[in-house]
Amino acid sequence: MQVEGSDIWILLHPVIHLGVILKKSLLASLFLSLGLTIASSAFAQLPAKMLPLAADVAVLSATVDSVDVKNRLIVLKDANGNLAQMNVSKQVNDLDKVKKGDVFLVEHAQAIAVGLTTAGKDAKPGVSAVRSVVIAGKGSAKPFEETTITVYATVKISTIDAKTRVVTFTLPSGEKQKVKVDQSVLGLEKFKAGDDVMVEFVDDTAIGFVTPKK
Repeated sequence: MQVEGSDIWILLHPVIHLGVILKKSLLASLFLSLGLTIASSAFAQLPAKMLPLAADVAVLSATVDSVDVKNRLIVLKDANGNLAQMNVSKQVNDLDKVKKGDVFLVEHAQAIAVGLTTAGKDAKPGVSAVRSVVIAGKGSAKPFEETTITVYATVKISTIDAKTRVVTFTLPSGEKQKVKVDQSVLGLEKFKAGDDVMVEFVDDTAIGFVTPKK
């Protein structure tokens, strides 16, 4: 462990060695139990207080593939059979009524990246740390603001559109993640598909479920 000022750096060697992307709910529980605040010098460009983050809100028609009420995670399947895992906002108070096979119009705050930097030569794919941030839905049907967890991970860029600031990267598990890179992240034009990077991002967050009209 290295301490400098108020920052604490922690490298989770077991996590990276296994090459497993742990979900934020599990990582959050770990860090809360340790009572530690996580930060990283890799994202020194981030303002000390950049809250709340404004995430674009979209509506998705999807079928519930699985639901984890305890950890507030849901996996949705779209019309093309693509699977997407999302956190479920705490403002959704009837998650226990959502079952596999249910079809919904899901309003969700889209994934957003708040840090992007070139990975070191010796960096191994995987999750290294987490921290808490606040996100707000930009364009949502009703007011939305929630504290959530970001993940620091070393990944490979699959596609990148500097104009729209949308990046798709591949996690070590093989899962694809599409994120909108926040305007506070500078130098996006330096990156290209195939680059190994360290990214800090917030997953998609489901903020509302509506049964489609028949």
